[in-house]
Amino acid sequence: MKQKRWCGMTAKTGTVLSGVFTIIATYMYLIFEHKHMRSSDCTEINLSAKSVNILISQFIACWSWNIVLFLSCITFIISCLLLYSVYAQKHRGLVLYLIWIFFYEAINIVVQILTNNNTNIGEVKVMRWFGLVSRISLHCFWMFFVMTYAQIIYKSKSQGNIISYNIRTSMGNRDFPRRKSKIISLSRHYNE
Repeated sequence: MKQKRWCGMTAKTGTVLSGVFTIIATYMYLIFEHKHMRSSDCTEINLSAKSVNILISQFIACWSWNIVLFLSCITFIISCLLLYSVYAQKHRGLVLYLIWIFFYEAINIVVQILTNNNTNIGEVKVMRWFGLVSRISLHCFWMFFVMTYAQIIYKSKSQGNIISYNIRTSMGNRDFPRRKSKIISLSRHYNE
């Protein structure tokens, strides 16, 4: 069976590269953001804030490094699960990866918006946004391969179950000799 290719890659190859890309991009993101996000010892949280939104945004801005580090650790684990799922041909790991990357990037957008004012240097703001938009764009590109490969695995597993089910039901019938003799007698009848 000839596998379809997109951009010169099969769905399986693109899925593996998606996992590798996510691991490398997350690691690079942690290295770059480490110096530009605040540490967890924020002392300027105004507890007398009149709005809950202001309090939540101050909390996220203060704990942004810890939030990003926690989400990145989970992303590393889920990316390794993706690579294992490709090896073991399990579609659930691929679907979990798709859901997680969507959630991970949505949280990163929120953190980016809320911590954008913490950086005074304009070039750093531009580089942070460029990195985020580039990573999201490439994740969207790789998602096509992951979805396609998950669909291929799901279809092949469901067809495998149907075939094995038909074999089991036909093996359970004990009428083979009689049915075979009917077929032979009918073929003789039509040949004459």
